Amino acid sequence: MIYELFIKAEAIKDMTAAFDWYEAKRIGLGTEFLDELDSYYNRITNNPEYFQAHLNQRVAVMQRFPYKLIFEVERNLVVVYAVYHHKRDPEKLSERD
Repeated sequence: MIYELFIKAEAIKDMTAAFDWYEAKRIGLGTEFLDELDSYYNRITNNPEYFQAHLNQRVAVMQRFPYKLIFEVERNLVVVYAVYHHKRDPEKLSERD
């Protein structure tokens, strides 16, 4: 079963901020970040149970970039809540929808 993907507005803001930061460091690096992110979206929609679960949420840890994707599976839908940098305070996640 392949799951449908829904990315919450906060996660889109995370992605945009990361893209902008990487692109400012080196032209094209932001695009490389988005390409790897897209690869992870494909992985989690193909097999979300593969990723570590904590309570109701799952976490996919990116290899090349220091980010984690925080998501939940709801029936046939994968909902991405955050694209979170490893060094950010995880307590801030609880303030999101």
